[in-house]
Amino acid sequence: MSLPIVLEIAVGLIFIYLTLSLVASEIQEILSALFQWRAEHLKRSIEQLLAGDIDTRKPDSESDALESRKAERKQRKADQKYNAQAAKTLADRLYDTPLIENLNYEAQGPLAKGLRAILHGIGAVYRTFTFSRNVFGDKTSGPSYIPAETFATSLIERLQLADFEQLLVRSRFKEFVESEIHRPLYNSVHELRACLGNEDLLTAEVAYLNRGLTQIIADLSAQRIPLDSALQQLSLELATFESMAADGAISANSAMGQSFSTRLRYLRNGIDGHAQKNKALLGRIQPGLTDLTALLDPSSTTYAELIAIAQRDGVAIEETLQRVQDLIPPRLKESLKALGSRAERKVKATGDEVQQFQAEIEEWFNHGMERASGVYRRNAKGIGLLIGLAIAFALNADTFYMFQRLSTDQAIRSSIVQTAERLEVRGISSPEALATDLSIDQLSEQIEGDLRSVGLAVEKTLADYPLPIGRTPNVLAAQQRAQADWPIPFIPQRLIGWGVTALALSMGASFWFDVLRKVTSVRASGNKPKG
Repeated sequence: MSLPIVLEIAVGLIFIYLTLSLVASEIQEILSALFQWRAEHLKRSIEQLLAGDIDTRKPDSESDALESRKAERKQRKADQKYNAQAAKTLADRLYDTPLIENLNYEAQGPLAKGLRAILHGIGAVYRTFTFSRNVFGDKTSGPSYIPAETFATSLIERLQLADFEQLLVRSRFKEFVESEIHRPLYNSVHELRACLGNEDLLTAEVAYLNRGLTQIIADLSAQRIPLDSALQQLSLELATFESMAADGAISANSAMGQSFSTRLRYLRNGIDGHAQKNKALLGRIQPGLTDLTALLDPSSTTYAELIAIAQRDGVAIEETLQRVQDLIPPRLKESLKALGSRAERKVKATGDEVQQFQAEIEEWFNHGMERASGVYRRNAKGIGLLIGLAIAFALNADTFYMFQRLSTDQAIRSSIVQTAERLEVRGISSPEALATDLSIDQLSEQIEGDLRSVGLAVEKTLADYPLPIGRTPNVLAAQQRAQADWPIPFIPQRLIGWGVTALALSMGASFWFDVLRKVTSVRASGNKPKG
């Protein structure tokens, strides 16, 4: 067999595989939309990500008593079940957040809503017969894609770390003002009054300072100013108080006035200081990520500090903390602590820690979704193989018979090669464009209307193309004659041929499109055979 004929046979088989692969892709897209495979896989992947890896710890030693090992295995299974259930609950809560909920675009208009309702009904019947749960809870659908930033923001909002952080900052700042400003300053004022015998000394100035400090605390609590600005304003208030005191009664006694001014400057230096000291002060008041993630542990000092704040100030946060505790799966707590520690190591300035924490969650989410995408592609490959087998059976697309016809029937071979070349000349550059040219989009509408008529729809759409497939009497008779020379007994040739076709279709339209272009390029580089 000459090389030109071999290339023509290759072009013919590849063109058939490409055409049927386009049909298989359309069917798979319809089924994916019908049963929401992408959205369901995404939700299950997020649940698995939140649940963490399965605990595979073994007993400490082989000498443990049998009952002890059984109890440990039972407890481990119970922990895993609780962890998985907590992950499902948290995933449902995340899907209820506005950012993620807005990604689920529902159909608009009576006709679209009616079709969507039918699809939801089909999905419900499918779950009933397969005994699978509705991963979307009381909803009927979910988004097929969630950006990492959206997921990280929604998770941090659910943890309410920003609210807890603000409570800790407000409490620590108030305590700092009381212990580092109020007490030393009032002690100095009382001492000055005792030495000068004037109990009304600096009364107006102290009242003015109190109003300023109270306003700074209120602005910080209302998040009108950040912590570093609050410390700067605190230093300015002390400078103003020092200036007002110097213009008042302190100047009556220069020695006492000098001592008092020295103490005021000492208090201001405790706030201003040099860069390293100021950074340490910010870190003392501003809770780090380690403090915030420690809120997930009821035995941590940060958790106890927040409970003490609630009891002292009458803030109702104890129930909120408990809800967060119940909401977060145990394995997720460990993951968040690790992400928080990693973020703290990467960030030098404490002001960017929350942003870095979110970035770490985004990276963690992206890595998880990469693994989930690999699983989805493998599942899609399996579904594609089943669809390819269904198409091969419905159309009787036997690779061995197609090869035999292409190698012996020059008319069919030339017709298919000319069709492939004509498509190439038209400048078709993608499988999608080829699908449009072959009216595959119209085929998808027929398939969507009645999935049971796949074979008829394909044959009708591809009727203009002389493909050696189908269930006509001539094709069936030719296959039966070829069976006589088949070397494998008890296994019909067409079964193996259908399987080979199914494997070929599972490779995808893009693969065969690229192969077709390469083979036609190789063939075009030589002389076309005559006749």
